[in-house]
Amino acid sequence: RRELPDGGARPNAAQFKQLVVTALRDLHGEVGAALPVDVLTYEEKTLSAILRVISSGLVKLWSALTLLGFYQNRRCAFRVLQTSPFLLALSGNSRELVL
Repeated sequence: RRELPDGGARPNAAQFKQLVVTALRDLHGEVGAALPVDVLTYEEKTLSAILRVISSGLVKLWSALTLLGFYQNRRCAFRVLQTSPFLLALSGNSRELVL
């Protein structure tokens, strides 16, 4: 999830994907930018997304997003809420399950 502490422009899905690629390029160069990352879902209202990356690229993606501090000259931060090797595990939170 991306956070904008001082408001600002909310990127659409294409701009969000470009932001992820830019973060990878800034930290890891062209090799990082070539990392296959898919935006499976993106909610512009909440600035939340589900990203898919190969397991060997998780650390590169996570570090690039964590160290990115600005978007369009405004402060921003990424917060990783959950990781999983299985997409189904991301569909719900077992701690919020009501029986």
